[in-house]
Amino acid sequence: MTDRRPATALTALRIEATVLMSLAIGQAGLAAGFLGGQEALKPVHGANAFVLLAVTVVLVLTAAVHRRRGGGRWPVLAGTILLAVEITQLLLARADVVGAHIFLGIVFVVLATLVTSYLFRPGFVPSSTGPAVRG
Repeated sequence: MTDRRPATALTALRIEATVLMSLAIGQAGLAAGFLGGQEALKPVHGANAFVLLAVTVVLVLTAAVHRRRGGGRWPVLAGTILLAVEITQLLLARADVVGAHIFLGIVFVVLATLVTSYLFRPGFVPSSTGPAVRG
């Protein structure tokens, strides 16, 4: 018989971070497409921004649940920073401040990638299946 434990908050956090990172990379691709002349991609880029926002809010909530269950504080802080960057991104887009919007978009992709990679790094997030590796 296989072990069918429900997903833990950490597992959910890892999945959400991976989805967030993938959407952020896709967002950059959409931006490149419409800046390269494919105007039809601009509304898709705008819609994806709100999907990113929703996933980020869910990530922050899951990080808070993970924290309440004994996990670290850093995922909550990291998620909150991602959310602040994303809200700033939306405001810059509405104000048509393209240069800062592009720069902050790059920062968002880098931060989303860092959060995702650290959530999977052995020892950085304590595991209930074995001893934590320090390093």
